[in-house]
Amino acid sequence: MTTLELPDLTAQAAGPQRGLRVIGYARVSTAAQGERGYGLGAQQETMRRYCEKNGFGLLTVTYDVVSGGSSEKMFGRATAIAAIESGLADALLVRALDRATRDQYDAASLFKRANKNGWRLLDCDRVDSGDPSQRLLADIRIAVAAEERRKISERTREGMRRAKAQGKQVARPSRISEVVVEEIVSMRREGLSAKAIAEILTDAGIPTPGGGERWYDSAIRRVFAREGVA
Repeated sequence: MTTLELPDLTAQAAGPQRGLRVIGYARVSTAAQGERGYGLGAQQETMRRYCEKNGFGLLTVTYDVVSGGSSEKMFGRATAIAAIESGLADALLVRALDRATRDQYDAASLFKRANKNGWRLLDCDRVDSGDPSQRLLADIRIAVAAEERRKISERTREGMRRAKAQGKQVARPSRISEVVVEEIVSMRREGLSAKAIAEILTDAGIPTPGGGERWYDSAIRRVFAREGVA
C-alpha cells in the first residue's frame, strides 16, 4: 500500500517549539474513508490543536491508507518511528490509539519499543506510554475493542449456521441473505460505520452475495438505504 507524507508543518508552528517534539501519524483503511471525524485531514487538524494546547512542537505528519490490523504494511508509521528513534523527535502522536494499531499484540509491542528506546506514544485522548496508569487504560481500550469485534463476528457466523440448519438459503448472487441483512442493521444501530461492518463481515469469513471474500462499504450502504437505517 502506498504511503504518503503530509506537508512539513514545522514552518507553521508559531514561535519557538516548546515541550515535546512530536511527529504525528494518521491512518485510514481506505482512501475514501472520512466518517466519524477519522479522515486524514480531520486527524491532522485534531493533532495540530492538541499540540498547540499542550505546547508541543508538531514537526510533521506521516500517514498510511491501510487496515489497522496490517501493521506490517504501515510504512508511514515505521517511517515516523525511525525518525523519532534517530533523535529527530520525542514522541509519536495519533488522534486515537486505534489509528496506530487495532491489534493487542502489536499495541503491546509498540509500548514496549517506546519504553525501551526512550520515546512516547501519545494520543489526543490522553493515552501516554510514559505514564503507567495510562498504559493500563490503553490496554483496556484495545482489549474491549477487540472483544466487541470478536463478538459481532461470532454472532454473524452463528446466524449463518442457524439459517443453514433451518434450511434457509444464506446467499444468492442477486441479493444479501436476510440473516446477514439483520446483522448489518443490528451493527448499524450499535453505531458502526459501513466500512467497519464490511471489515467485520470480511474478517468473519461471510461470503458476499456473489461468492466473493471481501465486502465493501458501498454494498453495506445499499443495505442501510433499503432498510431505512442510513
